[in-house]
Amino acid sequence: MNPSSPASHGRSALGAVLPARRMLTLALATLALGLAAGLVWLWLADPSQWQVSDRGILLTEAASRGQFQVVVMFVLVGLVVSLAAGWAIVQLLPDAGWLVVPVTIVATVLAALIAWRIGVDLGPPSPASVRGVQPGDTLPSRLAVDSVAPFLVWPIFGLLGVIGATWGADRRA
Repeated sequence: MNPSSPASHGRSALGAVLPARRMLTLALATLALGLAAGLVWLWLADPSQWQVSDRGILLTEAASRGQFQVVVMFVLVGLVVSLAAGWAIVQLLPDAGWLVVPVTIVATVLAALIAWRIGVDLGPPSPASVRGVQPGDTLPSRLAVDSVAPFLVWPIFGLLGVIGATWGADRRA
């Protein structure tokens, strides 16, 4: 079909640039990326340890660093994964132009949400829900990300991956 023919003007720009096969590939890659990132976060995160005492379950000040470390690890996993995702999206959709930006934002936010749910669901349960503990036992804290900011790292670094891939392609041309 001739690009200047009237029939081609009826197609949407998104439909022309992002055929169903590439969109399916992108959706499956986003799902796989989120699953893998969640498992890596679960593996690398070192949650704080709660101490069981006669008075209940206590989190010591020294052990509270683990809560911060869990969030930092989520951010670091997101940084690496999103940079790679942004670069890969540019490779997968070389003719998408500006549409790469919203596609990257949506893909990295979805991957972040999937990774977070994997970490929370497969990670340690809430210490308060564990039964049969004795004084002197330690219980790992639940993996948690308690603010929006760590989730924003994923699309920001995804866009940096897009910029890097685009800049690299422009320098080669």
